[in-house]
Amino acid sequence: MSLNQPGLNCSNPNQVQSCDELNAMLNTVIEIVNDAATITMTWFNNRHDLSVESKGHHDWVSEADREVEQFIRQELSHAYPTHHFFGEELGGELIAPCWVIDPIDGTTNFLYGHGDFVISIAFLDQDGACVGVIANPIQKRVVVASRGQGAYEIKNGETRPLKPRPLSDKELVIGLNLNYQPKVANGYLRNTEWLIENGHQVRVSGSAAWSMTQVACGELDGCYMGHVYIWDILAAQLICAEADLVVAPSLTTTYTGPVWAWPKGSILEQLCQASDGHDVSQKIRKESVY
Repeated sequence: MSLNQPGLNCSNPNQVQSCDELNAMLNTVIEIVNDAATITMTWFNNRHDLSVESKGHHDWVSEADREVEQFIRQELSHAYPTHHFFGEELGGELIAPCWVIDPIDGTTNFLYGHGDFVISIAFLDQDGACVGVIANPIQKRVVVASRGQGAYEIKNGETRPLKPRPLSDKELVIGLNLNYQPKVANGYLRNTEWLIENGHQVRVSGSAAWSMTQVACGELDGCYMGHVYIWDILAAQLICAEADLVVAPSLTTTYTGPVWAWPKGSILEQLCQASDGHDVSQKIRKESVY
């Protein structure tokens, strides 16, 4: 399964990675993530045999997480021996050129037998994220993007460009996240109250990467992730940006914080205002990732 889509052209040929390099890199990652999805599903079907540890409050890691990340690193190291790695489970340094990996985003879902978990792989060069791949093993979906070349879904051997939902201000379906850390609940409750009072619906998938990807795929009208880490969302941010959504902020300096994605001009700008009490329109202009 590879991305050989006719008509793909880099919008800026002077980027650090050339168009041909990005295409080759993306196809390599697609092969690796499909193999990683197979490993993930083997563990999912035998999840009751997993060794599980706690990293903190409602923050779990299993041997499946570590094995999948180790496999991805090993395969990428063979292809790109000079690159760095930064992953949720095995650490590393965020130094370009760097692969940023979350082997199972949505580990609690995975352990409890729920299907909303994904593998997230992003590549960062001196200009920022330039390759992003999200794989949903349960749904057998792979969603990809490379800088300047758009965002696509690959399923059943077919490649189609992503199409977010059209801009609207009525009866929206919005993805939120709640990671159960201190003080995060207050913002989540404010956001939920604001959305419901304004006639919208809320979805909480348990995977920030998948919620953001669903916005790009047209399965949510937008999302606000109140507290995430860079490995959770870097690939999904690139996918959303290449699908022409507003995406902010970059976490390459802080590594953690809130992020959001929605169509340009969305009423959801008020969601951040409700969440943190100040005007998000200025924040978007200053902090948009792309």
